[in-house]
Amino acid sequence: MPILHLRLNEANQNIVISKELKAQQLTLVRSTITKDTTAGATNDGALFFELEFFSGFEYISNLNDNYLVSPIDDSLAFQTYQLSQSFFSEDVKTAFNVKVRKYDGTNYSPVVFGAGNGHIKSLDLFFQVSSLEDFQSY
Repeated sequence: MPILHLRLNEANQNIVISKELKAQQLTLVRSTITKDTTAGATNDGALFFELEFFSGFEYISNLNDNYLVSPIDDSLAFQTYQLSQSFFSEDVKTAFNVKVRKYDGTNYSPVVFGAGNGHIKSLDLFFQVSSLEDFQSY
């Protein structure tokens, strides 16, 4: 199956991919995080991703959000998580925005990327996609 890979270096990042993906099932299969482990920014055990190609009801939560979730361990410099979060997306345009947030139990706030103490250096999301074709067979 084809893979959609997103490399994130900012908490509010515009992404450009080479090809539009038609509405289809996507599965978040892996997140990989590289971060500074020096005391500093904490992420409260989870990262939340707001993706523009979520229209509003792909993910329902008692937190009243529509975000994909990945664990994070602030004590590890490199970590990778095998996931299996499947959903049906809207069309994934060639340009879209991704926001990365943390949740402190009350509020969402942007995570901190960069080279400073406790900051995330990079974050990779890998989605398994059903098709790279411009059509769907019925």
